[in-house]
Amino acid sequence: MRRPQAIGSVVLALVLTGTAAAQTPKTFLPPARTAWKPVGCRTTGNTPPALASRAAWRSLHADEVNTDEVSIAYAPVFQEDWVAEPATWNPTGPVFDSAGNLYFVPLNPYESVALISLEPQGGGRRWTIPNLAGTPAGSGTPLVLADPDAPGAEIVYVGFYERAIAVRTDGSVVWDVPTGLPGTPVGVFGVNYHPGADAIVGVSRDGYVYALDRRTGVSILTAPFQLPGEPSPPGPAIVAPPAVTACAETALGALTDLRGSTISQVIDILLGNGVEVANYFSIDPNTGRLWVAATAADAEDGTVDGVSELGALYRLDLVPNGILFAVVETCHRSFAGGSASTPALPHDGSRIYVGDNVGNLIAIDDACEDIWTLPVGSQITGSIGVAADRGEVYASTATAILQVIDQGTSAAIRWTATLDLFDLLPGQISFNQNLAGIGANAVAFQAGAGIQLGPRPLTITTGMGLLDRETGAVRYFAGGLDETVAVMSTGPDGTLYIGNSPIRRPFTYCLSQLGLLPTPVAPLTGGISKYAPRRWDLLLRDAACAGDDRMRNAVRHRRICPLSVEADRTQASELLQQCRSAAAAGLAAGNLTALEKERIDRRIDRALAQYRNGRLPKLKSLCTLAEKIVAS
Repeated sequence: MRRPQAIGSVVLALVLTGTAAAQTPKTFLPPARTAWKPVGCRTTGNTPPALASRAAWRSLHADEVNTDEVSIAYAPVFQEDWVAEPATWNPTGPVFDSAGNLYFVPLNPYESVALISLEPQGGGRRWTIPNLAGTPAGSGTPLVLADPDAPGAEIVYVGFYERAIAVRTDGSVVWDVPTGLPGTPVGVFGVNYHPGADAIVGVSRDGYVYALDRRTGVSILTAPFQLPGEPSPPGPAIVAPPAVTACAETALGALTDLRGSTISQVIDILLGNGVEVANYFSIDPNTGRLWVAATAADAEDGTVDGVSELGALYRLDLVPNGILFAVVETCHRSFAGGSASTPALPHDGSRIYVGDNVGNLIAIDDACEDIWTLPVGSQITGSIGVAADRGEVYASTATAILQVIDQGTSAAIRWTATLDLFDLLPGQISFNQNLAGIGANAVAFQAGAGIQLGPRPLTITTGMGLLDRETGAVRYFAGGLDETVAVMSTGPDGTLYIGNSPIRRPFTYCLSQLGLLPTPVAPLTGGISKYAPRRWDLLLRDAACAGDDRMRNAVRHRRICPLSVEADRTQASELLQQCRSAAAAGLAAGNLTALEKERIDRRIDRALAQYRNGRLPKLKSLCTLAEKIVAS
């Protein structure tokens, strides 16, 4: 599992070198239209009726197979906007319904809440679900599904260790049930959807699996299933002056109830040290197979001692057993040193991508056998981003973002992004600090600037940016509100949000407070942060032209890959709806005139009518008009 860095050995050096603690983000001009276009047939798969549109972030890594991809365009220009619920710490991000409302679960909040919903404009609270159990809230990411029994409606599912709930978007509870797990409550990273069993599935940090009927919440398993692993070894203690550690725990404790834990223990959980399951999991909607990254059985490391030195990727199947189901392990692939990444799949389920602890990206087949292994230079953090087009796979490390092309039986790095984002002072560095999110017009990322302490950097300030999918060049970057250990979540209008979960900044903040950094570091920010779109005309252009590129490619391949073409048609309709909302927002913001919006709406109406009639909508004139509006 990943290891935290020591920080005490360099504190004196910081004082002596006079490292300053204030970086300024560079200025980036509004980006031109990207040259990236889809080429060839895209990856497609089964889409059960309960799966909601991919035009927004619906679960921890966007969807049921953890692609970290949305079908819409990101806002090309944005800036930090509001922070909501600042007294919470959120190591997972928010998810969204189709109206753009937010849903999230803070980690051990001081307020007794199990789920919070916010409206997107100002971040105001819509409603909450109370934490009736009184046990740790867990911070598991909600799952938003469509309701097949009520077309147009959606339901939000939240799974904890001892309790799971289903809530309509108005806050009314559909069901609230015990999970039946027998152990002491620990975290659950989020629930997923199993289409074959029509079930909501959860995997706990101690390796238990539960599955509940989607409609009623009743367990569908003959008995809870537990993975065969044991906890991984604990990580090394953080090496820091006691005053720094005490200060960092106080700062973090203002945002989350540590319940007697030290900050080193919190970092251990985040890094997968001392736990059995440290990641979310995937469910392949084509086969119903579960893919879970956890620890291997104790004996596999050669010593039966209650500690698993190896990690493993497990394939689990739900097998009918009378009217219920049993969970069966079909195969697993062990890793030296463990795996710190959530399994991610392409939509056809043809392979599973994971990162190991020694700097490899690995593609594994359905039988748990390696397809290829690619060294990427350092350890991959979190989930792999898997695009539907061109074999693009995105890997994030502690310092870099890479685009990898899956060539079938092998893979190659196509580009590594250069994150020249801040005007740095002596002794400072800039670095990647999140996963890559994939949109129709760019790759989203979060980067930080700070100081290198041991093997990993510590954050002083942050920002959010976009990379060009074709070249890896930075398209845009804006200074940020705080860091996250989770993901960049995307609302249905292309807005980026994060769950604020500062874990590196407590140390730099405290070094500054204790006079060990020469200039102040901002206090920690909790809650949910929004990066609000600016220049809605640019978002209109990017969404319209992405749809046009998509449809041109579909026309070229309509006789070669009809399933791909149908997926392109669906994505074009989602981009058209985004164009509609961007035009309305652009008029309100003064980016479009009333006449320009009227002309845009007519073209959208015409294209949507073509979509409803089963045709490939034509978006060329919409793209051209949007480009003219931007140019004017």
